Amino acid sequence: MKTLPFIFAVVTVLLPVITQKTGLSEKYGFKMKMLCAFMYLITGVVSAVAVCRVTAYSVMILTALVLGMLGDFFLEYKAKKLFSFGVVFFALGHIAYIFTFLCIGENKAVYYVLPVLFTAIVMYLPLLFIIRRLKFKKFKKLILLYSAVLVFFYACALVMGTIPIRNGNLSFGLCLIFGATLFFASDIMIGVGKGGIKRPKLLHNAVSYTYFAAQALFALSIYFQ
Repeated sequence: MKTLPFIFAVVTVLLPVITQKTGLSEKYGFKMKMLCAFMYLITGVVSAVAVCRVTAYSVMILTALVLGMLGDFFLEYKAKKLFSFGVVFFALGHIAYIFTFLCIGENKAVYYVLPVLFTAIVMYLPLLFIIRRLKFKKFKKLILLYSAVLVFFYACALVMGTIPIRNGNLSFGLCLIFGATLFFASDIMIGVGKGGIKRPKLLHNAVSYTYFAAQALFALSIYFQ
């Protein structure tokens, strides 16, 4: 049973690569996207079952994963009409992650709020400059708000990930740090693409690869908590 979370995590990471390489993502785009999203949620559930206990951390991470899956749904299903719904659900997912990293467990980042705020401000300023160059039209204010949430989420994850590493729980800390970094990179690439800046062809599929890997790592962190 204890190996199952790792099996599901690996499948979650590899599935978007397989669907892209086999052409399934082009033929069944929405269905393949939701299958990948379902896999990271299952990874979280299996991770919680494997440790045989329900904790506030596992409940909050699973909540964030469900919100992420809903964000995937609205961004992919009739994307032009429901884009704003997708952004809102992703933002709610980030807020759930932020609350978890700040307030839940022994490694909560609320004790290190000044480093969190400093990191968030330093990261948001150059990001703000980039956003102002993008062409989002009526979604600009929503994207600015979402970006602030994203940066704060990243700063919280970095700080909370550093604490368990310092306390000897390397696996847990690395799941948070690498998961947040991949998530941040994925969202930046999406924002750049949606904002009218052409991404290199090499990075086109990287959005999915980094995003699903990030969610798999957050799901797996339940196992190492």
